[in-house]
Amino acid sequence: MLQLSPGLLGYRSCTVELPGLLIILETLTQPIRSFQKMRQRAFYAGFVLRAPRPIIWKGQEVKPDNALVFGNVGHDLVLPERCLILNLHVVPNIANEMGLVDIEPGLWSCKPSALRAFMTTCGALTDQTTCPKHWQSLDESAQIATSQLVLSQFLAALGEPTLVQAARRYEIMHQAEKFASEHGWDDGLGIDRLADAIGVPRRTVHRSFKEIYGMGPQGFLRLVRLHQFRKALIRGDSIGVTEAALGAGFDHFGRAAQYYRQQFGELPKQTLKRAL
Repeated sequence: MLQLSPGLLGYRSCTVELPGLLIILETLTQPIRSFQKMRQRAFYAGFVLRAPRPIIWKGQEVKPDNALVFGNVGHDLVLPERCLILNLHVVPNIANEMGLVDIEPGLWSCKPSALRAFMTTCGALTDQTTCPKHWQSLDESAQIATSQLVLSQFLAALGEPTLVQAARRYEIMHQAEKFASEHGWDDGLGIDRLADAIGVPRRTVHRSFKEIYGMGPQGFLRLVRLHQFRKALIRGDSIGVTEAALGAGFDHFGRAAQYYRQQFGELPKQTLKRAL
């Protein structure tokens, strides 16, 4: 996960646990880029309840009536600030019994009226005025019935796969990131070098990053280096601040410390001191 703007992440969640099923309501204050891959034979799906700007999945916009089916493949998401997400997690044995693990990963259209019914049920379960007291007070048979209702409503709402392929702008951005990673996210890696490496005009590279991340490639690659810098300090691997900065691809420590403070609200030495 990569936070795309300075400030506290502001993550909040409410989880409703029913037999064979988790309903998770998540919100966050800051925009993030999140790469997710589910490695177990469970079933995961996500829905956008609120977002000031479109959520981006592999360069494609996620519509309000879309379901994002995760599956056992990588999913690259850009979530804007102040978004509200509903996640459905079905445990492996139930997912296998219902054939959910065989559903093709990607964005799926949903049937509007059935989707509203599903959202109404999930909204009642995750309502902070009744959650978790209400559903915890249900006996086992009532909890099972509620779980079955949620799953049947989800299946009734699920329509057809709409997008299973990444957008071209995502492929361009992904190639640029791969090249930068292979070259150690070097501080001197410029947009001209990235464009030459993947064989597209520099304006195409810049536009691809800007449309997905809201910043140009150099700003994004610097952000990646800052997070690598911070991870090295937080791990506290008996490494100094200068060494951590060099390991993250910065060749000018003073400038790196300035960028670091702007992004994380403290100096690198303060992060290291807290980790030790």
